[in-house]
Amino acid sequence: KPVPYPITFDGTVGRMLAAADRPYWRPAHMHFMIEAKGFKKVVTHTFVEDDPHIDKDAVFGVKEPLIAHFEKLNGQQTEWRSVYDFVLVSEETA
Repeated sequence: KPVPYPITFDGTVGRMLAAADRPYWRPAHMHFMIEAKGFKKVVTHTFVEDDPHIDKDAVFGVKEPLIAHFEKLNGQQTEWRSVYDFVLVSEETA
C-alpha cells in the first residue's frame, strides 16, 4: 500500500508553499500508464482513500474520481488490493 511523502520544501518551492499556506505533503498514491492498440494512452494516478493528507495535496492532484479503496488481503498488514476501473478512449473518437 502506498504511503504519503513530503515534496521538497526548501528554496523557491518552500517559499511558495509557505506564502500560499499550503502543506508540503503528497497523499499516498500509485501511478499508472496504460496503453492499448487503437486507444489513447492514459497516464494517471489513484489515491488511497483514508490518507490523512487526501484533502491537502501540495500539488492539487486529488480529484474525487481518482480516490481508490484499498483492502487488506487475508487479514495481512503487508498485502493490499485496490480495484479500479480505467476507461480507455478510442483513438477514432478522441
